[in-house]
Amino acid sequence: MDIVSTNMTVADYCAAMERGEIIVNKEYQRSDKVWPSIARAYLIETIILGYPIPKLSLYQKTDIKSKKTIKEIVDGQQRSMAIFEFWKGQSRLPRMLETEAIRDRTYSELAPDDQHRFLDFAISLDLFVAATREEVVEVFRRMNSYTVPLNAEEQRHATFQGTFKWFVNRVCKKFNQGLVDIGIFGEKQLVRMADTKLISEICDALMVGIRTTNKRILDRLYKDRDKAFPEEQEFQKRITDALDELRLWKDVHGTNIVKPYIVYSLLLAIIHVRKSVKSLEGIFKSPQIKKFDPKMVTENLLAISAALDDVDSNKDFEEFVKACTEKTNTKNQRTTRFVWLCRAITSPDFS
Repeated sequence: MDIVSTNMTVADYCAAMERGEIIVNKEYQRSDKVWPSIARAYLIETIILGYPIPKLSLYQKTDIKSKKTIKEIVDGQQRSMAIFEFWKGQSRLPRMLETEAIRDRTYSELAPDDQHRFLDFAISLDLFVAATREEVVEVFRRMNSYTVPLNAEEQRHATFQGTFKWFVNRVCKKFNQGLVDIGIFGEKQLVRMADTKLISEICDALMVGIRTTNKRILDRLYKDRDKAFPEEQEFQKRITDALDELRLWKDVHGTNIVKPYIVYSLLLAIIHVRKSVKSLEGIFKSPQIKKFDPKMVTENLLAISAALDDVDSNKDFEEFVKACTEKTNTKNQRTTRFVWLCRAITSPDFS
């Protein structure tokens, strides 16, 4: 068999689908689930913005009776249908879409420049030519044999396509570079979606309180908020404001304080001391302060960081140090860190 890599514009690809030259063969469909509207809209937005999308795979064969060559979509059926239906004017982009200029629009309602960007977008394709069905199946079996296994975060974002998943995606996208600049994550960790786990765990704590989380708990969170996420606007503002605040405390960037497992507690502390979180009030009474004292906060956090650098230097921080070095993601250790960090960002006489 031959595999030919090529490109087609969206305009040519959709026209070929309409003529029946590119068809869907549901025998290759790996899931019967249809993408929700927000997932389909995100794909269209990605295309209009000019970002790459995953390559599609088509099986090219010739029909002896009609003497026509057709292409069956082997991998990329959901993407193909989302693109085709928008091209046909059968779907509308949602009002919640990130790019304001294309919100709540069908294809015909887009500005001419956006229509051109959509139609001219080059879709990357792999064509399986002169192949049998058995060979096509074998291609994917072998590809999957060499694929790096998905971690829990990647599995969740591949499985769930609802409201909560896209909320997490939106928050992470906004702070992508900021998380690296602060020193919370490296590029490799972002690629493996460590940031989505952090945001998900913070949401879980805002809902039910600090606890030990695992794959089962976070999967349930995504599932329960897949169709509706009533806390979305509130959580987006509170988490965004906390991350914006942390970006201002530049002296603590790159220190021990911004290790991911400590940042979990620190962001919750920032959120809670600004405005009480019901699930956290029993742990630390919120002073509901409107404005932080950056100098005081920085001094206190740097004192904690120094204690983590030299655990024998200051016994006053022994409890906090222990909570950062033993079973760091259990409920008790997370709670201890949370209380200490609430004090650190609110108390002038902390140290």
